[in-house]
Amino acid sequence: MQSSEPRLGFWSALSVFAIGVAYLLTGIAWFVAGGSNSPEPMQPTEPYLAILEILILLSAPALVVLMVAVHAYAPHGRKSWALAALAFMIIFALLTSSAHFVQLTVVRQLRSANLPVPDILRFNPWPSIVLALDLFAWDFFLGLSLLFAAPVFVGGGLHAAVRAGLLLGGTLCVAGVFGPGLGQMQLQYLATFGYAVVLPITCALLAILFRKETESGSSPLS
Repeated sequence: MQSSEPRLGFWSALSVFAIGVAYLLTGIAWFVAGGSNSPEPMQPTEPYLAILEILILLSAPALVVLMVAVHAYAPHGRKSWALAALAFMIIFALLTSSAHFVQLTVVRQLRSANLPVPDILRFNPWPSIVLALDLFAWDFFLGLSLLFAAPVFVGGGLHAAVRAGLLLGGTLCVAGVFGPGLGQMQLQYLATFGYAVVLPITCALLAILFRKETESGSSPLS
C-alpha cells in the first residue's frame, strides 16, 4: 500500500470516530433535555435535529473514503470483499445523504415559514417513506458494508479487534431491519447501537491500525 493510502485511512477513520462521538453526545444532550418525553422517540427536537442532520451529511462521505482506504489496504485475495463493501457504502451514502439533505433544507424551510410539510417528505410519524429509505441505508446497506469489510482484516491482535468490531456492528445494523420490517420500531435500537456506538469504536481501532501502517510503511497481509 502506498504511503499516502494509510494516511487517508487514518484521517477518514479518525473523522468517522470524531463525528460519531459528536453524534452520540448530541443525542445524549437531547435526551437529557427532555427527549425521553418526546412523542416521537426517533425525532429529536431543534436545535439537536439540525446538528444531527449536519453530522450525518458529514459522516457519509467520510465513510466512503474510509472504505476506499480499506479496499487499498485489502490483501490480494480479499480485494473482492473490500470492493463489495465499498459498493454498499456508496449506496448507503447516496440514500442517507439525499434523505437528510432534503430534511435539512426543504423540510426545515417549510417549517420555518409555517407551511405544511407534504406527507411524502415527513420522517415522522411512522410509517414514513423517507424514514424507511433512511433506515434501509443505515440498517441494510451500512450493515452489509461492514460485514463485507470484516474479512479484509486477517490475523490476530489489532486486526482481530477491527474484524470483530466490523462483524458486530454490521450484524447489529442488519438486525435493525426487522424494526421497520415488522413495524416494531424498538428493534431499530439494535442498529442504532451498531452504528452509533460500535462503529465509532471500530473506527478508532482502524485509525490506530492505519497510523501504525503510516509509521512502519508496511504492506497488508497477503
